[in-house]
Amino acid sequence: MRLCIPCVNPLFMGPTIRLNLTTILEATGELQRFLDLGAARLRVEGTLSQEASEALIFELADELEDHLRTMRDRQGSAGINDLRAWTRAWIDERQGALAEGSPP
Repeated sequence: MRLCIPCVNPLFMGPTIRLNLTTILEATGELQRFLDLGAARLRVEGTLSQEASEALIFELADELEDHLRTMRDRQGSAGINDLRAWTRAWIDERQGALAEGSPP
């Protein structure tokens, strides 16, 4: 008899769950803000090839994933409210840096 059935919930980050960033951004309501941040970064960078533009957006996504993992590791686990707060803080920090003209 199995007492424990594995379940992957993208909104709860246990130590072994791989992030699904799109799902997290949609569930936290931060997808549009993330896309706006990406658009702002692209404007700051100027004219880029399609490949370079895509690389920049994927780099942003990787940075956000790393940030969420780091925060989760510090706390041990994370629920949707934690993910929302951490994502908002990360986006706010990046947008502030862009507004100040600081290097990304």
